[in-house]
Amino acid sequence: MRRAIAIIIILICSLPGVTAQSAGERYSQAGELYSSGDYSGAAAIYRQLYEEGYRSEDLLYNAGNAFFRSGDNASAILFYERAKLMAPADEDIDYNLQIARSRVTDRFETVPRLFFSRWFDFLSLLTSTNSWAMAALVMFVVSLLLALIFLTKSRARGRLLSFWLALTALILSAVMISLAMRNNSLINNNKRAVITCSIVTGRSAPGENGSELFVLHSGTTVTVEQELGKFYEVKLPDGNKGWVRGDCMEKI
Repeated sequence: MRRAIAIIIILICSLPGVTAQSAGERYSQAGELYSSGDYSGAAAIYRQLYEEGYRSEDLLYNAGNAFFRSGDNASAILFYERAKLMAPADEDIDYNLQIARSRVTDRFETVPRLFFSRWFDFLSLLTSTNSWAMAALVMFVVSLLLALIFLTKSRARGRLLSFWLALTALILSAVMISLAMRNNSLINNNKRAVITCSIVTGRSAPGENGSELFVLHSGTTVTVEQELGKFYEVKLPDGNKGWVRGDCMEKI
């Protein structure tokens, strides 16, 4: 079922003609390679499709599985994380991601996020940016219509009801705009990244001359704070910061 849905999405997003057919065929080929045990070959095709701009939770999930089976745990975590952004409630993605994370060498005392923040991110990812924006527009129009009723209705009771309904619709519109903006930020401007080098040193300054602060291993997830040339300042799950090479990580 996952494979069929992903093929349909790839075909729809592809250019007409040979390009669309080629993308669908490559996706099917990757599935066949995976079934035959050629996990590295399947992973390479999935990554190529991703880099060409094709997106679906099934493509990302299957890529994560292929990388995991091929022994590339860092890339598996990377693609599971990407899949989770498109399907935050998918239990299979979450389960496989937790297994992949359990194989990461680094362990941190994580600074807990506020419940509201985690809930808001989860809610924002339940649908697309465009869907949230459209819903916000609809609620805004509803609030205007209710406001018009409030201004034109003569009976006090009806006016009071329309006023509160208009205010509620306006608040919901504002919330949905916030959800759309957060969704766009998480999908298109995500600051989290996965360490892809087997080992990399975090330093106090960009470059190789800074003092060594910590050592990270492949698969560790960090947050990019800023960029300077080929070096990124990253924030660890425990709150510590340091500069690492940009070629040793890949953004989610």
